[in-house]
Formats: sequence, C-alpha cells, structure tokens
Amino acid sequence: MQTTLEATLQRLRLPIENKRIWLREALTLRFPDPGDFDAWRAFVEASVAIAMSRLPGPVAETLDRFFDPEGPDALLIENLPVDPNLPVPPQDGRRPSVKTAVSEAVIAGLIEGHASILSYSNEKSGAPIHEITPVQGLEHTTSSTGRVPFACHTDAAFLAPRFCPRGLLLFGLLNQHDAPTAILPLDYILEAAPHSLVRSLQKPIFRHPSPSSFETSASVIRPIVWRDSEGVARIAVQTHAVLPMNEEAESAISQLRALLDTLAQERVVLRPGDALLFKNDRVLHGRDAFTGARWLQRAYFTDSLVPFREQTGDARRGFVFDAERLL
Repeated sequence: MQTTLEATLQRLRLPIENKRIWLREALTLRFPDPGDFDAWRAFVEASVAIAMSRLPGPVAETLDRFFDPEGPDALLIENLPVDPNLPVPPQDGRRPSVKTAVSEAVIAGLIEGHASILSYSNEKSGAPIHEITPVQGLEHTTSSTGRVPFACHTDAAFLAPRFCPRGLLLFGLLNQHDAPTAILPLDYILEAAPHSLVRSLQKPIFRHPSPSSFETSASVIRPIVWRDSEGVARIAVQTHAVLPMNEEAESAISQLRALLDTLAQERVVLRPGDALLFKNDRVLHGRDAFTGARWLQRAYFTDSLVPFREQTGDARRGFVFDAERLL
C-alpha cells in the first residue's frame, strides 16, 4: 500500500483552556544559563511537569507514540502557548535576553519527558534551542540563517547515525507571510525511486560535508540510505551539498534531486504556537525562498546521551558535544 503524506503527518490541536493555563504557568519560569547544568535541569523538569499536566489525554498519548521507535514519523501540535510579547527577531541568530521563556518551556516540556535535548558546541554556540531566522549578512546562504530555497534534507548528515539528532522539533514564533516548511517521508521517496537508484544510494560512495551552520570543515564517506538492525530504512543527506565519489554516485545524486522535484511534499505553515516534530533519519525537510519576518525555534533530540558521552570521554552531565570528537 502506498504511503501517503496524510498518514505520515498526524495533526493535533491543544484546547484553548489548556493553552491559557499552560501559558500562565510557563510565564513564571526564567530561561537559565544553559552552561549551568543544575539550573538547566531545574528549568527542564519544571517545563516537563507543566507540559504533562496540561496536555489532554489524546494529545499526550499521541506524543508518547511519536517517541516510540515504531510510532509515527511526524507530528504537528497546534495552538500551543507562545510568548505574548515577543521581541524583534534576532538578526545575529542568538536568543534575545529580553525574551520570556514560554516557547522554550513548551519545547523542553514536549521533548524531555520522552527524550533528551542535544546540541553541538560547533553549531550555534551549543545552544540547546536554536533561533531559526535570517541572520544579517547570511540571508543568501543555503542554511537555517538564510532566506533562499533550502532543498529537502536531513540535519547533521556528516555524523554517524548514532551521533546525529534522532529527531527535530520546530516551533513557530513568527511567520509574517505564512512561509511553509516542507516535509517528505523517506518511505514516500523509496516507493517512487527505481530499484537501481536505491541500490546506488545504499553504497558508501557519497561524501557528506559538514553544513555551513557548523564551525568545522569535516566530511565523511557514507551511504545516503541504509537499513538499521531491525530492517528499517534510514536516510542522511544534504541534497544540495552531498558530493559524488565516482560516476555511479554522480548519477545517483542527479537522479535523487530530480526525483525529489517530482514528489508532492507536505507543506506545513508553522504559525505562532505550532510545534512540528519529526524523525531526522526518516523525514526530509526544507523550505522555499521567503520574504518578511520569520522566526522559528529548533531543538534536536535523541534517545540517549550515553553514546555521546562514551565517544567523547565526557563524563559530565551536559548535553553539548564537540561534533569533531564524534566523527
């Protein structure tokens, strides 16, 4: 049976009364210095407690299923609390110090009851929650700091699968002209791809460079598509930047890009208070060029931080890791 985009993206909406009480309680929290681990954990635990008490049963149950390995690959929760008096979107890509902590409390509350927020010291200064908005001087870059088209991709594709974000949460703060976020499930791609293309994508003949958002010039040679120990298909690729190692890889990249251009994508307009969660190795995401003010926040999450700590030899309890030490 063919996979449909509608089946991939589940949509839920928070009742207005739950939103009102959640907002009131989130406004009592202050965003901590993420470098102060005890303060960060206290903020996270308070955020989780609020979220768990304000999510209605059906929403909480669907969120639980999303974080299950066999759960849905994408989930949209609408009408969540958002800061009532947002500052101007930051042109330097950093969180404004005057911003209240409502959206961060919602993000942490949704994720940390089920997984762990993760960040890299080489990207956005290791912030646990990223500001996704055009940065002055970088508007024309193909990255989270730009306004230009950003083809469907996965994040941190240059890292080994166990050190990539297992998933992402995108949260809407401001979207002046309703610029959509595109998502495209891997199963939808594999069903449309010729078998010969899939076979090529499964070979380690592609060079994956670190994205421009990372302060490193690392690159690795790996497949684009593979199957895990349970036989589940996974993907890691920057479709605009991946490099071929031979003629077969060059042809496969060209075919993949052409295929993605023909496939219908789910276009999700993230309005203030909308949270889009998806599995990074099962769903590609991207955007068209846009104008006007647009400010999202992004958080990476993973099942466990233990492999990261073991690889880096970092016994501390933090969530920030040097990507170069994970290679």
